[in-house]
Amino acid sequence: MDAPAACEIERLPEDLLMHVISLTSPADAFHTAAVSRAFHAAADSDTVWSRLLPRDLPQFAKRELPRKPPSTKKGMFRRLSDEPALLPGKYVRMQLDKATGAKCFTFSASALQITQANDAHTPLIRVGSVPGYSKRGKRFSQAAEIGHVNILEICAKIQRNILSQNTTYVAYMVFKLGPRFYSFDFPFQEASFGVVGSQSIRQVCLQGYVEDDDGADVPPRKHIVPSSYSIYNHNAVPPQKNVVFPRKKADGWMEVELGEFHNEGGDGEVSISLIETTKPKSGLIVWGIVIRS
Repeated sequence: MDAPAACEIERLPEDLLMHVISLTSPADAFHTAAVSRAFHAAADSDTVWSRLLPRDLPQFAKRELPRKPPSTKKGMFRRLSDEPALLPGKYVRMQLDKATGAKCFTFSASALQITQANDAHTPLIRVGSVPGYSKRGKRFSQAAEIGHVNILEICAKIQRNILSQNTTYVAYMVFKLGPRFYSFDFPFQEASFGVVGSQSIRQVCLQGYVEDDDGADVPPRKHIVPSSYSIYNHNAVPPQKNVVFPRKKADGWMEVELGEFHNEGGDGEVSISLIETTKPKSGLIVWGIVIRS
């Protein structure tokens, strides 16, 4: 923007500037504040951020927010976008998307519904501290370790009206394979995300990973991780064209996309699930499920 044009814009009434900025996104409002003093004053106003800060924020756990909350709407937005806040019970956390303002949620292992069936009457799930994954910031420091099960279903549920309206969400599961894992290769697992009747359903392979190639025209390469306990012939694994594989995270964990869901608003329950019911399996360590916009 050249200087004459900037000067002309600065002559606009502040109320008009605030109205225009409030119709944009949080990312645009942050950038606009650097244009000029007039834009800075308008972009920092509570009038703008009362429109950009979600009005239907959930209730937070005690002492998650300071006793004296931020004095401005922009300050509150920064607090909730810079660091997640735990909800009552402290098993689920919420964080605002800094670019869009959408509410994003993370379900800890303790918040997940994990259903399993096994012939042996032994404890199947152990929840304990996870080596190498400290509770830095608001990270959950526990995970669910699942071993020797025949039927497995992992599910997270949230009310639709808690999510941001007119927002497309993607769900991920964060996990690891333990030192003695087997049978998470094939048959592939079924993942779903959405409300009953409008769920996206896909196949995923937890016992594998995607290796991104540097070449722009080269598709990512998919690898199935062998296990000494595998009871399936890897040479007979069918084509994986439409199967979703995990990606390795920088912290050593794996992240697999479970599905996509567009929330138009309204009531009802949204569920995210992963199911495998065909054969014995073991060695899955689940940290949680993340819903991002």
